[in-house]
Amino acid sequence: MKMKKKMISLVSLLLLTAAVLGGMPQDEWANTQSKEYVVDDAGLFTDKEKEQLTKMCRKASDACKTDVVILTQSKGLDDKELENYVRGIINESYGYDESSSEPDAIVYVIDMKSRADMLVTSGIARTTKSFTQSKLDAIREKAEDKLSDGNYYAGCKKYIAGVRKQLDTSLSYRLSLYLPQKLLISLGVAAAAVIAMMFQAKSKMTVDSRTYTRNHNFNVRRREDRFINTTVVTRHIESSSSSGSSGGGGGGGNSGSSGGHF
Repeated sequence: MKMKKKMISLVSLLLLTAAVLGGMPQDEWANTQSKEYVVDDAGLFTDKEKEQLTKMCRKASDACKTDVVILTQSKGLDDKELENYVRGIINESYGYDESSSEPDAIVYVIDMKSRADMLVTSGIARTTKSFTQSKLDAIREKAEDKLSDGNYYAGCKKYIAGVRKQLDTSLSYRLSLYLPQKLLISLGVAAAAVIAMMFQAKSKMTVDSRTYTRNHNFNVRRREDRFINTTVVTRHIESSSSSGSSGGGGGGGNSGSSGGHF
């Protein structure tokens, strides 16, 4: 009877938890099925490639809690003009801006007319914590290498993989990263350990108590270090009266970009 009551209490608790979670407001990125994650205005992908990239972007968006978007065009935009154009699309189509308190969005745009490509991030500080400028540049450059070869599909796959590597914190994904290399290293270490154990098992003792004695006697030498003194040299360094400043950057600190050409 007590067990039955416990089961009823547990089921009730689970139902209550589901009701509370179901009533919580959904994040912007959560409704991934209704969003267009691959906008191929430049016609770079086949229908099959676009379908595959859409699945990959949707899966990455779910895993990273960030809208992962691909945009291709032939407008001849570059540098800040291209970045501002993409930010306008992010704001209008995905509901974010660079000072937004909502979850993030990241867009990889390819402009065929200007031969420019750019990564643009927007939203809360998740992107700036996960994407330093060097990491943004590294993701874009890996994708850009494929664009230079005319393989736009492979370039976009590199982009998606780079984003997931930085933002997907799930244990299963982390364990799958570099799995072949991890397996090879593990096998190598195991093989080395087995070989060492086999070698030790076969080795024979080559020394005994007589090795370090002569005529059944031995000498012991004593060595010691003695502290004598310490010498300290001081030097006066003149300070400059002039001052300067360096650095830069702007915006609300919640956005970033990395641009290049292919």
